[in-house]
Amino acid sequence: MQNEEPFDLQAWQDEAVRQFEIRLETERAAARQLANRRNAMKSTGPRTPEGKAASSKNRLAHGLCSSALLLPGELQSDFDQLRAETHATYLPMTAEENVLVDQLTESLWRLNRARRVETRISALVMQDIFEVLNDGTEVVDTHPDHLLAAGFFNNSYDGVLSRTQRYVTSTERGYQRALKALQQAQKNRPAPVPQPEQVPVKVATANSPLPEVGFEPQFVPTAPVSAPAFHDRP
Repeated sequence: MQNEEPFDLQAWQDEAVRQFEIRLETERAAARQLANRRNAMKSTGPRTPEGKAASSKNRLAHGLCSSALLLPGELQSDFDQLRAETHATYLPMTAEENVLVDQLTESLWRLNRARRVETRISALVMQDIFEVLNDGTEVVDTHPDHLLAAGFFNNSYDGVLSRTQRYVTSTERGYQRALKALQQAQKNRPAPVPQPEQVPVKVATANSPLPEVGFEPQFVPTAPVSAPAFHDRP
């Protein structure tokens, strides 16, 4: 008879705890979904005409809901400056172009933020990688490219680096779409209506001769006609 492996009490307890946590999280997720559905049924938005009118104007706030774009720590003055610079660059001439320039400003604001986030995430990854490699066995290459490359080789950072890249790429595409729409709208501007040519008006000065008054004669003799000074009547 072969000897059976001894019963591992700790492993059995760990597995039991893991299964319990899975069931608990599943129940919590179901409860959250039910609560969300109930809240959605209660939230019907504004019902009165005044409320609907106010709600419809919310999206037309300064900078196309610029307040919704601002995260804690971001300044309204910075967004206003970016919006002013964008309008000064593209000079919208129609209502449609104004909206498209505002959308371009929003996309550029998000793109700038995504690039800042990418820089900070890269710095955190490099810092973490340096702490892992700096175990005292050998000198660590502290060049940023080396540390970031080591982060790509480490499976622990695959998720965060991939999500960061997708985040930046998505904001870049949004900016390109907004820019293309604005350029197309400006390309389709109606041609200006030609104005009739204005005949210049001569302004009389003090030394200019006075204009002739009356009608010009229909017949002007080519040679002087001699006539007696006095003619007797018969």
